[in-house]
Amino acid sequence: MTLADKQISFIEDCYRLYEQKMYYVAFAILHNEEQAEDAVQDAFLKLMKHRVKFDSPESDDCKRYIITVIRNAAINIYNRNKRDCEVTYLTDNIEIMESQSTVLPDSDSESDLQIEQMMGCLGRKYYDVVYCLVVRDMSTRQTAEELGITEASVRKRFERAKGILRKHMNADASFNI
Repeated sequence: MTLADKQISFIEDCYRLYEQKMYYVAFAILHNEEQAEDAVQDAFLKLMKHRVKFDSPESDDCKRYIITVIRNAAINIYNRNKRDCEVTYLTDNIEIMESQSTVLPDSDSESDLQIEQMMGCLGRKYYDVVYCLVVRDMSTRQTAEELGITEASVRKRFERAKGILRKHMNADASFNI
């Protein structure tokens, strides 16, 4: 039996043994059947890609490794969902504000003014991140490159900017949507 055949056999054994357990772990994190299934698939793809080697699929080390891989795959999906939801929230609020313009509904300068007012409560570093991510619809990586900061800094600044905007929107009745 070749090394590739052994690897395939090992992955098949792991699938038979752990597929349902992996699904339950992913579902406990995601609370969504389809995404839990996606997490299991992602985990097995990672197992195949990294060509893990254990004495047997039933070993404790193998079980721990597989649980770690599925937990990380599910958490990655959870975090992606959270980021997508947050960007959608800000984008939707900007679109709502633009549609609620009462003076000149077709005027770009009026909607720009409303956006500027809403984002005026942000410091420059937060403003730049929100502007790149939401207004210019750039990715986290593109924003990091544009601003000369790390992707982790972009995510953290965006998180903080959302908190500032929520407080500002709740405090100002004209922006309470």
